[in-house]
Amino acid sequence: MKLFKLLFLTIFSTNLIFAQESEIQKLASENVTTFETTNDKTFTGNGWNKILESANKSNSVLIGEDHFTNEIPYFINALSSKNHFDNFICEIDPFSAKTIESKIKNLSDKELNEFIKSYGDNFSFFELKPEFELFEKFAKSKTNIIGLDQISLIADRLTISELKKLSKNEKAKSIYSTMEETSKKNSSDIYMFTDDFQNKLTELLALDLSEKEMEQLQALKLSREIYLESKHHLRVQWMKNQLAKELPNWKGKKNLFKFGAVHMASGESLLEIYDIGNFVNNIEDSEFRKSLHILIVGKSGYSGTPDKSNPTQIIDENSEYLKMYKPFFNLVKDEEWHLFDLSPLKKAISENNLVVDDITLSRIIKGYDYLIIVPTITPAKFIKTN
Repeated sequence: MKLFKLLFLTIFSTNLIFAQESEIQKLASENVTTFETTNDKTFTGNGWNKILESANKSNSVLIGEDHFTNEIPYFINALSSKNHFDNFICEIDPFSAKTIESKIKNLSDKELNEFIKSYGDNFSFFELKPEFELFEKFAKSKTNIIGLDQISLIADRLTISELKKLSKNEKAKSIYSTMEETSKKNSSDIYMFTDDFQNKLTELLALDLSEKEMEQLQALKLSREIYLESKHHLRVQWMKNQLAKELPNWKGKKNLFKFGAVHMASGESLLEIYDIGNFVNNIEDSEFRKSLHILIVGKSGYSGTPDKSNPTQIIDENSEYLKMYKPFFNLVKDEEWHLFDLSPLKKAISENNLVVDDITLSRIIKGYDYLIIVPTITPAKFIKTN
């Protein structure tokens, strides 16, 4: 009897999942358009026209992505060629963002090449060639670049080298020099996690230093805590805090946000927290304006990785991470990019005409306006210097 009940529940649950997938797929098939790349680094097709029309009507455009691909920088480059953005707001710490932006604007090509050769490993996602080229484009087009993230584990040396130049305290300069040299010598280890890093940080924080120095040292301290104790909520709090500080620079302006998919939903994030996407949505809504939230996902191919010894990883549509997109993936039959308008699915959920048991997929449908499926993703490579 128990075996019969188990078999019945298994069959019932499986049928229910198939029924839900079928209903999602049906609605998705009625609200999809396509577009494709062209030889002049843009796109053509009804889907592209729909994106441009929506982006033109929105003050803030938020792109949620999977990192380390060529396709998403390509998409953002094309989008920014059709829309001028006042601000590019991205997943790098505010101090590194301003340092790299300043170097691009003020150094000669030879000097910039030397800077990249020395510190390119400290650029977070912008260590990848298409990402750096996108950053460079915005810097040269006088788009204001705003970083919101904590200081990356691999960015400590760049931050410390700039603090050494900034400081007027001789003892602090000596400590910075020692830290920079130690970090460089032990590049294969995570210096930020060591007792030596913590002890020197404590020593620096006890000195009489400028406000700018103290701000960055406190950011290093907080970043270490986020990483060592895996405090995702603290990380999101920090990013929202930075965004609030920058509010006068982006409120009422045309803004482009580029972050991981977990951060950009207009409602509850994919990790059960209210993140940057929700913050921006509320600000724009309070000003009687609209934000546009776009999620981009690859169906197959290879993405890059942050590990130079293992630079690619396969995209498997049946993986635990991607299998929830199956109703959408089933509709992608060729190499055209597919744009799914999620508004009808959102409406169907709110009217109890569609049940989505996968909580992450439900948050995606409710939190994003568009889902873009890229049929084949290719891996981004690291910057090369001459």
